[in-house]
Amino acid sequence: MSRYRRTARLASQWFLGVALVIVLVLFFGAIVGLQLTSRENGERIHRRAVASLTDLDTLLPQIERQLHEDAGSGDSKAVPVRGFPIPLEVPRSEAGTLSGAPLRQRLLDEAARKLYDDGMSPWIQADSGPGQGVQRFSAAGAIYHGLAIVRDSYHKAFLVAAVWLGLMVAGLTAALAMTLGSWCSRLVVLGSAVFAGALPSLAAAVAIRFAFKTAQSDADSFADTMLDLGVDAMWIPIRTYLALTVLGMAVAGMGGFGVWLQSRGSGREATYVDAAPL
Repeated sequence: MSRYRRTARLASQWFLGVALVIVLVLFFGAIVGLQLTSRENGERIHRRAVASLTDLDTLLPQIERQLHEDAGSGDSKAVPVRGFPIPLEVPRSEAGTLSGAPLRQRLLDEAARKLYDDGMSPWIQADSGPGQGVQRFSAAGAIYHGLAIVRDSYHKAFLVAAVWLGLMVAGLTAALAMTLGSWCSRLVVLGSAVFAGALPSLAAAVAIRFAFKTAQSDADSFADTMLDLGVDAMWIPIRTYLALTVLGMAVAGMGGFGVWLQSRGSGREATYVDAAPL
C-alpha cells in the first residue's frame, strides 16, 4: 500500500471514529430521554411532584368533603374535584365513597396521568401555580419547567430520534469496521467509541446531581422539593451512562486482549521461522 493510501485510510478512520463518537453521544442522550419520559417513570415523577407541590395532605380533608357533597347533587356521570389545582373528575358512582388514602392515591394517579398525557402548561400558566415567582434559570426553576418535557409527545419524539440516530450509528460502525483489518481492532475501536461517548455524559450527569444536592442546603421549601425531585431523577441517566461506560471498557478490553494474543502468536511464528534449519 502506498504512503498516500495509508494516509487517506488513516484520515478516514479518524473522521469516521470522531463522527461515531459524536453520534453516539446524541444516541445515548436520546436513550436517556426515552427512559426519563417513559410512562412508568414519567407518571412516577409527576406523581411525586403533585404530592409535594399541591400540598395534597393539607387539602385532602376539604377536597373529600366537597367531593362527597357534590356526589349527592346533580345527575352528571362525573363529579369535578373542587379545590384541587389540576382539573380532575371522578365518576359519580365512586365520588361518594372515596376517602382518605384511597382518595389521595386516586388523585395522584389521575393527576400524574393527565400531566403525562396533556402536559403541564395549564398548571404552569395558572395564577396559583406553585412555580409562580421561581426563577426559570435557577436549578429549581429548570427542574420545575423541565417537568413539561416529561410527557407522551416528547417520549415519541425521543423514540424517533433514537431510531434515526441508531441507524446512523450502525452505518458509521459498519463503515469504520470496513477500514479495519481484524476483528480485534474492530472491538477495540468500537469499545473505545462507546466509552468516549458515554464517559463525558456520565461525568456531566454526576456533576448535575451533585449541583442539585449541594443547592438544597440554601433552598426554600418549593426549591428544595424541586431539587430533591431532580436528584432522584438524575439516577436514571447516571445508571444508564455508567452501564454504557462499563460496556465500552469491556468491549475494548476484549479487543485489546485479542490483539495481544495475535501479537504473541505472530512473535512465536517469527521465532519458529528464524530457528528453522536452513
